[in-house]
Amino acid sequence: MRNYGPQPTYKAYISPYGPKTKHVPNFWGLSAPKAVRYGSIAAGFGVSAGIFAIYFFNEIPRVRKDILQKVPIIGPYFIREIPPEDNPF
Repeated sequence: MRNYGPQPTYKAYISPYGPKTKHVPNFWGLSAPKAVRYGSIAAGFGVSAGIFAIYFFNEIPRVRKDILQKVPIIGPYFIREIPPEDNPF
């Protein structure tokens, strides 16, 4: 329950024997250090899911041609050319 009435003019007593606490700004209970920690965990899961998707879908010709061959560094790895002697046509 919040007290929206007049605020007291005296300063709150802080015991020299109690724990030293400070206010940590947050947004809906998510502070900056907690957001960085959760963000790094989410980034790790995202990277691992992306690598899994590349290895799982790399044998589908449409995905290989339309998506994977256009990735700048690893694109040439996904080019599959049939040698002329193996082409039945």
